[in-house]
Amino acid sequence: MSNIYKDLKVASLVVLAICIVLILMQVVIYDNVSWAMVKEQIIYNTYYGFPMTFGMSWFFDYVNRWISWDENPKLRTIVGILGSIALTMIILFILNFILWVLIKGEPVDVIFLQSQRIFYLIGFVITMIVTSVMHTIGFFNEVQTQKEISYKLKQQKLSSELNALRAHVDPHFLFNSFNVLSGLIDEDTDRAQSFLSGLSGIYRYILEQRNESTSTLTEELGFAKRYLDLQRMRFENGIKLETDIDSEKLKQKIPSLTLQMLLENAIKHNAFDASDPLVISLSVVNDHLVVKNNTKPRKELVASNGIGLQNIRDRYQLLSGNAIDVINGQNEFIVKLPLL
Repeated sequence: MSNIYKDLKVASLVVLAICIVLILMQVVIYDNVSWAMVKEQIIYNTYYGFPMTFGMSWFFDYVNRWISWDENPKLRTIVGILGSIALTMIILFILNFILWVLIKGEPVDVIFLQSQRIFYLIGFVITMIVTSVMHTIGFFNEVQTQKEISYKLKQQKLSSELNALRAHVDPHFLFNSFNVLSGLIDEDTDRAQSFLSGLSGIYRYILEQRNESTSTLTEELGFAKRYLDLQRMRFENGIKLETDIDSEKLKQKIPSLTLQMLLENAIKHNAFDASDPLVISLSVVNDHLVVKNNTKPRKELVASNGIGLQNIRDRYQLLSGNAIDVINGQNEFIVKLPLL
């Protein structure tokens, strides 16, 4: 029913537009406008234009329900053109029959006269033009619709993949944190209790960020400092953090928990103490967050599940298509993260 209302609206607007154009043409072309002729032409245009426009609009809606532009564009075009022509000729014949035979009382032969044949030919040409325009509009509308659908599907896929990647971060963080907690329990139960308390606060932030793909540098730095405060409970003065970031850059973003994962990797893979600390520096260079730390590989082999850097690479690829830059030098390890 809603389609019928739409078709009626389209037919009304088309007829109204034709009538307005007709009146303007009469005013521009003729000095003395014959309003009687204008009225007569308006009546004729309405009589022929409204049923034909309504019929065409209804026909296109009907065909669209059965033949998809996306699945079978050739068949849709052929059926649309041939059907429009056939429907137009039928409507013109019926309208001529009503006007000349039923209303004016002329014999049936009058609708087949030479003048009427020209009338049908004009109707045929107009139908071809209108049909071509409507098919062009319909085709590009379908293309646009498919693009929107494709975009939404890509966004849903992106969201699903990002959620899957973030799901790896949480257990990864907990696994490493429990390892630290286990070490503290053996060394100092009071510090282990403090660590556990701080861990609950940090994990609260992780839960708050689980539905966020990105975080501002301000948020990431705040979380990173709290994370390092926890680590210092075990390593005391063995870890130092240096930051050199302009305040105007702090509103820019990186994938959530990225910085924490880099700090975690640096702590996990390097040997350090108060006399030879692990120095981690953060700076922004050319719209990249540069995370740098000195390296002194642990003597004992540290098991790695490979989640950290690959997770960051994958999330950047999904979010922006940008790649991170990893430089593993002789005495330093550098990761450059594009700001989002």
